[in-house]
Amino acid sequence: MKRLIISGFAVALMHSAVAAVTAVEAEQLGSSLTLFGAEAGANANGDIPAYTGGLTTAPAGYVPGSGKYVNPFADEKPLYSVSAVNMTEYSDYLTEGTKALMEAYPTFRVDVYQTHRTVAYPQSALESTKDCAVNARLTDAQGSGFTGGFNCVLFPIPQNGMEVIWNHKTRALGKYQTVIDAEVYNVDSNGRAVLSSGVDQYFHNVFWDPDARAQFEGDRFFSMFRVDYKRPTRGAGEMLLLKDPDNDQEVGRMAWSYLPGQRRVRLAPDVGHDAPNPATSGMTTFDDNQIGGLERFDWVLKGKREMLVPYNNYDAVFWTSKEDLLTPHHAKPEAIRWEKHRVWIVEASLKEGQRHVYSKRRYYIDEDSWAIVAQESYDAQGNLWRVPLFLSFQAYDQQVPYSGWSTMYHDLYTSGWTMYSLLSSNSSKLLYKEGHTDGFFTAEEMAGSGVR
Repeated sequence: MKRLIISGFAVALMHSAVAAVTAVEAEQLGSSLTLFGAEAGANANGDIPAYTGGLTTAPAGYVPGSGKYVNPFADEKPLYSVSAVNMTEYSDYLTEGTKALMEAYPTFRVDVYQTHRTVAYPQSALESTKDCAVNARLTDAQGSGFTGGFNCVLFPIPQNGMEVIWNHKTRALGKYQTVIDAEVYNVDSNGRAVLSSGVDQYFHNVFWDPDARAQFEGDRFFSMFRVDYKRPTRGAGEMLLLKDPDNDQEVGRMAWSYLPGQRRVRLAPDVGHDAPNPATSGMTTFDDNQIGGLERFDWVLKGKREMLVPYNNYDAVFWTSKEDLLTPHHAKPEAIRWEKHRVWIVEASLKEGQRHVYSKRRYYIDEDSWAIVAQESYDAQGNLWRVPLFLSFQAYDQQVPYSGWSTMYHDLYTSGWTMYSLLSSNSSKLLYKEGHTDGFFTAEEMAGSGVR
């Protein structure tokens, strides 16, 4: 029997798409629910533990400011493994994408470790989330935007799939995040890995910056993201700047690109939805990981389930060489840590009259971090096409999760896959620092950087 956990508050469809929860409902936060909306208690058999505050202490060996996060669970061994041989025994806990990978590749295996609920949030955000629960709301029934929230989990007691996705879009990533020398590789069916891009990424999560409320309320952009392309030579010097708003219909995403051959910055209105992502040489779309507007799809909240998902993957992101990690069809199984966690499930179906390369997508969102941890993307005929799996962990010195960037995109048509944002090279770093003013996230500064 499917282990489907659907709490009353999770699918209260009698609420309108734009309604907030009541003050009485919000009293669950800090009692049966954590302050950020996850179930506080353990599951029935105890292999998902109760939440005890997350991981906020760095392990031995971590060097502050090094940009390399040490695995606090390095001494642990897998509790059990799941592959095509025994997948029926664990079928209730496997995503459809994971099952498809096992069926397609006998070498694909899930090594399951002890579950650690490592996610922790800044205290200021926890204090404001209960207010957001009763005040934040979607601006319309299509989920075009939100209002009434800042520096919080917007919808800790979600009423529909759009609210869950907005929790992901505005999730905690730290106020500022800088990624140096992130590498993207495309791996063909024979296991030949080719560097698609080497980039520096700069991110200001305005929504989670307590000092940026006036800025957010002024220009209404909740995040600003810049990518500087460094490798290979053909793309070196290109730059991309994205600003995502609190309402995609009223404001809309703003995007600019810089091409060194033209030595000018241009608006990039096509950066979004199913446009091919140049960082992966077109092997993924810009809205993989659901970055962008919701308007082309209908969103349905399917409930919450206990699932085996990638989690606490310090070693895969930082400490496994590309030569060891990048194997045919999928990453080396020994390098990926899986744990059992509760996840929200949201299905997105393409609306009639809309166009997209995917007809349907299914998202699995971690209840603690509100980050997508697994996804399935279906083609126009309804066949499973791509299976992204996301490598997340807790940045224990920052009290924020790292999620959504380091990702394994599996293509069931080509039998190849893409590793996005690998940070295992000696020069790769993940830093949380206020090294750039907001003037850095402008078309003018990008143009100046290109000239210099």
